[in-house]
Amino acid sequence: MYIMVMDTETTDLNKCFCYDFGYVIIDTDTHETVKSQHYVIEQIWHNLALFESAYYKDKRPGYVQLMRARKATMDKWGYVMRNVARDIREFGITDAYAYNSTFDDKVITYNCDWYKCNNPFDTVAIHDIWGYASQFITNTADYRAYCENHQRFTDTGNYSGNAESVYQFISLDYDFTEAHMGLQDSEIEAAILLYCLDKGAELGKDYKVNKVLTRRQEKPFTIKVDGEVIYTGLYVKSYKRNDTYSFTTIEGE
Repeated sequence: MYIMVMDTETTDLNKCFCYDFGYVIIDTDTHETVKSQHYVIEQIWHNLALFESAYYKDKRPGYVQLMRARKATMDKWGYVMRNVARDIREFGITDAYAYNSTFDDKVITYNCDWYKCNNPFDTVAIHDIWGYASQFITNTADYRAYCENHQRFTDTGNYSGNAESVYQFISLDYDFTEAHMGLQDSEIEAAILLYCLDKGAELGKDYKVNKVLTRRQEKPFTIKVDGEVIYTGLYVKSYKRNDTYSFTTIEGE
């Protein structure tokens, strides 16, 4: 049995023109990669104003190097989708995977509609690797300890559950930085999926995605009486009842 793990890079989250599409095809018995493809989308690449609107526009020289080394191919979106369809038929793929697959599914649909070409994933089930990670990696005490030890937090102070942080955890490569390129990101996402399979996950199953990994955080508060500060400390929980505030602190525990 073969599966596809894919990734897209786009100019925008809403008008999500794809400039980079990459994927790997994995043998589920051996866990080996039997094929990998990396495409730079010609229509967006040559539209400099549109490409410059991308968050990762600074990676353009990297794509030039990949194409010069024949590690990435430039082609029009329609031809890329035709090649994807051929691989889907050749390997008998019925299931594809991506980290935050809802977005990648949206990107593929948006671009196929825009360029008026067939969507090769219309007959392929797309599953979210983020859900696999949520159930078999990020809900563990070991993962939370790793986040604490290596300061892997979101902007809101919760535990990070993105592909970069999860891959660092499973690979023990704590200096790893996600490439944010189609093929390279597909490779680490495939590694995450295979790790989950080794932990007992089932292929073709849709696991619940836990996008917020809550972390208990201390917040500052000050108590004043008649304008005089009588207490300053940190709290982890607060609630109000009958005009009375109650605070739970680490010290109180």
